[in-house]
Amino acid sequence: CLVILFESKKDRTYPIALGILLIVYSIVGIVIVSGGGNYSELIVLAVVWVLQGTFFYFFLRTTFYTIDEEQLVCHIFGFKKRIRLSEIRRIEPQKGYYAGLKINTAWKGIVVSYGKWDEILISPAQEQLFIETIKAKNPTLQA
Repeated sequence: CLVILFESKKDRTYPIALGILLIVYSIVGIVIVSGGGNYSELIVLAVVWVLQGTFFYFFLRTTFYTIDEEQLVCHIFGFKKRIRLSEIRRIEPQKGYYAGLKINTAWKGIVVSYGKWDEILISPAQEQLFIETIKAKNPTLQA
């Protein structure tokens, strides 16, 4: 059984989020020091920031998509969302902010509609090849 792997697109969303957290934590650290707080509070703050950075890193490294003969599998942190290729009705670019199920690592992605009402936002790095691969296995797909 041939399995095709698609990496998830990585844009600047998560590095920017981590940078904003660093700025906020730095401001909190300055407030702690200027308010006469002790340095153990700064250590806790630094540990929390490092843990969040580690979480972002593993999130980015463990998010990818595979397609085999029968299904699309969206992987994240060892969890898998399986979607039968025959159930996929439509794939379209994301329009505006998406509030449904997301397994993506980029701000913009594609929305996969499957089943009767289900949708998922994903962000394969090679979107066109991804869509063509699914369309080859599901000719009724609207893309």
